[in-house]
Amino acid sequence: MSDYNETLSQVNDQRKKNIKKQQKNLYTSLISSTLNDVLFSRSHSNDFTQTRYKYIRIRLQLMCLFFAISVPLFAFFDYTALPVVQADFLLKARMSLSISLFILVYIIHRHVSLLATRVTFLLAFLLPSLFYLISMESFNTDALTTPLTFKMMPYLIISMLGLFPLTICSGLLMIIIVFLPAALFELDTLNQNYYPLLNKTWLFILFSGISLWLQAGQLSMLMKLYRESTIDPLTGLINRRVLLRQARIAQKNATQYSQPFSVMMFDLDRFKRINDNYGHAIGDKVLVSISGIMKEELRSADTIARYGGEEFVVILPDVCLAHAIVIAERIANTIRRQEVSLEDNNAAAEIIHVTSSIGVTQYMKGEDIEQTLKRVDNLLYHAKESGRDKVIYTLEEHQTEDSTLIPQHQNADMAL
Repeated sequence: MSDYNETLSQVNDQRKKNIKKQQKNLYTSLISSTLNDVLFSRSHSNDFTQTRYKYIRIRLQLMCLFFAISVPLFAFFDYTALPVVQADFLLKARMSLSISLFILVYIIHRHVSLLATRVTFLLAFLLPSLFYLISMESFNTDALTTPLTFKMMPYLIISMLGLFPLTICSGLLMIIIVFLPAALFELDTLNQNYYPLLNKTWLFILFSGISLWLQAGQLSMLMKLYRESTIDPLTGLINRRVLLRQARIAQKNATQYSQPFSVMMFDLDRFKRINDNYGHAIGDKVLVSISGIMKEELRSADTIARYGGEEFVVILPDVCLAHAIVIAERIANTIRRQEVSLEDNNAAAEIIHVTSSIGVTQYMKGEDIEQTLKRVDNLLYHAKESGRDKVIYTLEEHQTEDSTLIPQHQNADMAL
């Protein structure tokens, strides 16, 4: 009895150590993932990038509109505090900046592409920086004292960057762009006295740090809200609502730029039997394993979604039907070879295998995206009804009953 209790105690201690180790690894991975998401945008999904840029466009448009209206109005203070010649010069500069900002507002409203957003965002902060440089050069005489509002302009521009959910790398790039005109002016007016330059640089660094903190905080909060509303917590894949949004974007690109795209729908064969025989925990483990296979086998540009239950849908941009069939065949073979252990860290545990039924189709120009999804759903249905473990595709828009069946054991090239 004593030996049994001692063995049981050792097992419990080992289990506690494993749990603590898993928690530590999870905590470390979460910190690393969060830092990577805040530092760079390369790990962001296409849909999150679209969502973030839409958020940026709305704020950028409001900011440009506000300053396009307010900048000329402040000319009143120029005429009350400055000589008329100086005020006239500043009025021309103010009107030029205002007109430029109104043009940016129009561009932001008319063009919603990522490239247009990046260019307008850059110009929205570069133009005020140039206005600051021109204005400060006009004050660079012994007879005129520079008003405080003009001296503080670079710090105001840096503060405005805090309104946007930028990555730290993007924020640093924008800070450098704003800093260069101010630094050029200060270098031009040094007169062998470096203290003002160092003092203003230090103040600029403080404002930049606060701005970067605000940007990172906004980005982190936006990503958290996005993931809670769009990401399946089990597999880490996007949900059905986001898939439909991405599908409509692919449809728009196919219509405007003649870019083909294909759609695949997967269903795990007899998945309910796995849940009934082994429990939902093992079923979840299988789903996580299959989603991992899809992430590894597909490109970052491809959209992978958990459509519901054990169904997955993949959108393949710039992929024709023939290539999509080869991809589906490759993924199906990988799924069939995948081994899922019923117990972790136990080499003697029982291993289960799963197979998949797959429907593949290509978007037909001019049709609604719901038609494409319905067609691929019908193809998946026929794959399951005809014996499962098959890839079914169609080359005709209305061909469903006579779709070609490809047993997954057959070579993909021979099938094509």
